Amino acid sequence: MDSYPCCISLGFKKPLPMPIRQLSFTVLLFCLAPVALAQKTLATNNTAIEMRTKEACIVNAGKLLNEVFTLMQKNYYRKEVVAWDSLENAARLRLQNSSTCEAAYETIGWCFDVMKEKHSFIMPAVKAAEYNNDTSFMHFTPQLKNWVGEIKTALLEDEIAYLSVPWVTTTDEIICTLIADSLQQLIAQYDALGINKWIIDLRKNTGGNCWPMLAGVGPLMGNGTCGFFVRKEDKVPFSYENGAAMQGKYIRCKTSKTGYQLQQHNPTIILLTGPKTSSSGEIVTLAFKGLPNTFVYGEPTAGLTTANATYTLSNNAQLVLTVCQEADRNGKIYEGRLHPDELIVPSPSQLKEDIVKAAAIMFLQSRQ
Repeated sequence: MDSYPCCISLGFKKPLPMPIRQLSFTVLLFCLAPVALAQKTLATNNTAIEMRTKEACIVNAGKLLNEVFTLMQKNYYRKEVVAWDSLENAARLRLQNSSTCEAAYETIGWCFDVMKEKHSFIMPAVKAAEYNNDTSFMHFTPQLKNWVGEIKTALLEDEIAYLSVPWVTTTDEIICTLIADSLQQLIAQYDALGINKWIIDLRKNTGGNCWPMLAGVGPLMGNGTCGFFVRKEDKVPFSYENGAAMQGKYIRCKTSKTGYQLQQHNPTIILLTGPKTSSSGEIVTLAFKGLPNTFVYGEPTAGLTTANATYTLSNNAQLVLTVCQEADRNGKIYEGRLHPDELIVPSPSQLKEDIVKAAAIMFLQSRQ
């Protein structure tokens, strides 16, 4: 099933980290379990059983590879530049020559490496269930800290509001609304104090679900189009409207009540970014671009300025595939890293100091 575009990153890089290698496909786990766990001694002494088990794993891996290639060839945003036949042939040869089932499932990650695709990946079935809060699949209830990063806030120098926007790794509607509500309530509290200078910290925002982030900081951006998802001639706006983050005409996340309306008009805003600002963290940065009195301080972002869609596979794992590019509210398409207006790179001796934040405070204090 197709999912709407969003900037999922979750910090996964290729080659896939070991937990993902182990959990990439439940079919793999089921095939290996009788041999590797319950029947380890039997597998060691009975080559025929071991070979049949491996062959079954390879067959299932081949079926899943078929699914992934079908989805990629149809939906990948740069599908025209990929030599699909040669890539698929090489992938199948790699699969056939795999010495273990675990290595076989890394073939999909290898394909993304060959494609030089940094934003797409396979989300294992267990992680996909957690991401979607699929209680029918999970055998545990994740803690909230597994779904959302820490929101930090502070009043600085009695005139500047500091707010960190966290990563979000769930599509659960209730949790997304809770995050958006929390961010808007904090904004409302500082706005009521007459604050019109803001620092929005995205340096630890590694991505996930962009919609609760956009809904949460919406009052600072104001109603209207924030940017676009772009694929060839097609441009679909993403926007904020009275508490709702929208993709085209569809609401993707909204606050529990009508969105807060900023009382202190024309705020001055500084966004803090760094190399960990990734995917959805970058789309939030991009959403502020083009607003008056808005600046970006810090270091360049991670460079995952594309949008992903998720596709559920037959084993309940999800293919997270890049399907389009992103543009700001003025229609400018961004590729790669987002560069700050004020580049500030801490030296080794300054790591304990937050010189980026200090520079932002100094600049905002100079503004009338």
